[in-house]
Amino acid sequence: MKDTLLQLDPFHRLVLAYAKGPDRPRYALLFALDSRFADIIRSTSEILIGQMRLTWWRDILTKPAKERPSGEPLVALISAAEQQGVDAAPLLSLLDGWEYLLDPFPWDDLQFDQYATKRGEGIFAFALGGQGALSDNQYQWSRAWALWDFARHCSDAKTRARAFEKCQIIGSSASPPHFDRNGRPLSIFCKLLKRDISNGSLTADLYRPRVAGKIIWHGLTGC
Repeated sequence: MKDTLLQLDPFHRLVLAYAKGPDRPRYALLFALDSRFADIIRSTSEILIGQMRLTWWRDILTKPAKERPSGEPLVALISAAEQQGVDAAPLLSLLDGWEYLLDPFPWDDLQFDQYATKRGEGIFAFALGGQGALSDNQYQWSRAWALWDFARHCSDAKTRARAFEKCQIIGSSASPPHFDRNGRPLSIFCKLLKRDISNGSLTADLYRPRVAGKIIWHGLTGC
């Protein structure tokens, strides 16, 4: 686990601290794998190369544990999670979501919706243990989160604005997010994106003291 944790940025390390002890390995794996997919997209200049790199991970996720290559910490953690009864199927949905990022901009509404559904469900379903479907409330917030996170990292101004606009539409119409203690990291995400929706703008740095203080307070109290 230590090798994987070293790959997490300070923001995700802070959020991870408020996962319940038994859930932390699963969240750490999820954050690290999501970051790995992001690195693939970020470093890809040729679509075919990006597709090949993501296909390698698709093969990993669809193979039995005994057929997976050794030497990659994230692969070992996927197998360990499965051995503990966690369904890894949401990770395939997460991968599908990232694969949409290989499509050139501008995007149409369908591309935004498909990306939001796949990546959002992948993150939230695996975070909650991969056991059963998300509630309608969790599903809506998973999609809002995916669009919010996309907007925060997108370098194309028009696409960023469109993604955040769609996030605002979902978040403004959804009922307040509901998670039990197992979903505290997800409720932290929702707390931050709700704040941006209310302010009408994206927070540039989620690790500055004022924002970190809100994360710590919500992590401890749920408020």
